[in-house]
Amino acid sequence: MQDLHSFVDRIHYDGQREYTNRRGNIAYLDGTPLTRPASMPRTQRVIAIVIIGVAILIGLVMVNNFIIAPMRDAAKTEQTIADNLARESSIKTIPDMASLVGLDNESIKATFADAGYQIYDASSANESNEMVLYKIPGDMSIGDATVLYQQGIGALNAEQASRLLNGSWYFAVDRINGTSMVVRYADFSTGDPQVAVQNAIEKEGLSTATMTESGVDDSGNTYSMGTIDVSGTPCTWKVSALSLGDMYSISGLPTNACYVGVRLTVQ
Repeated sequence: MQDLHSFVDRIHYDGQREYTNRRGNIAYLDGTPLTRPASMPRTQRVIAIVIIGVAILIGLVMVNNFIIAPMRDAAKTEQTIADNLARESSIKTIPDMASLVGLDNESIKATFADAGYQIYDASSANESNEMVLYKIPGDMSIGDATVLYQQGIGALNAEQASRLLNGSWYFAVDRINGTSMVVRYADFSTGDPQVAVQNAIEKEGLSTATMTESGVDDSGNTYSMGTIDVSGTPCTWKVSALSLGDMYSISGLPTNACYVGVRLTVQ
């Protein structure tokens, strides 16, 4: 029995006997450590708090970068597009085509200058002999507009395209076989090709009484065409419109926007 007691006395854990309670010849485990309050050492508590804080910070950064910031940027972009489309529309300033019949190219450019339009002359970039002019929106510089035109309208984002297209128009004169003039522009207000065609007819002072044909062609263009006499010079006219999305695939622009063309040809 003495040998058993000596064996028990030699069993230690962290400097304390693990078997300390004896009842007769039986030794029991000491349960005192189990009754102590469970607490983390101060150093470990500080480390845990730091880890939790870093995790929270990383979470906040990720929420901002992947949720809040994109939502904020999208809202800002939508507002910018709305502001761009609230500017003066292109149809307000498109040229009176009939008044240009009989004018040479330099006289036409002088007419636009007298009207106070900013004009970007792209004739030199055109492989044909056409005179090609772009009327720039009133609140844009020619330099800024030129950069966007040279990128190609189809390559612009909705913010850039809405800024450039609303308030601008394309004008060209082809004099190879007679004289043919065309103006093209984006219409963001009517929402319907038929209405866009009718508005262009009225703006140009054309008469539906002289209309010879109308409908939808094989390319999906809604159109009307007819004749007009300009100071004794017989001319034919054609106004057409289609969805702007059929011309340029630019996400973010109004889906009901139209692209309108007016052509006047001297017979």
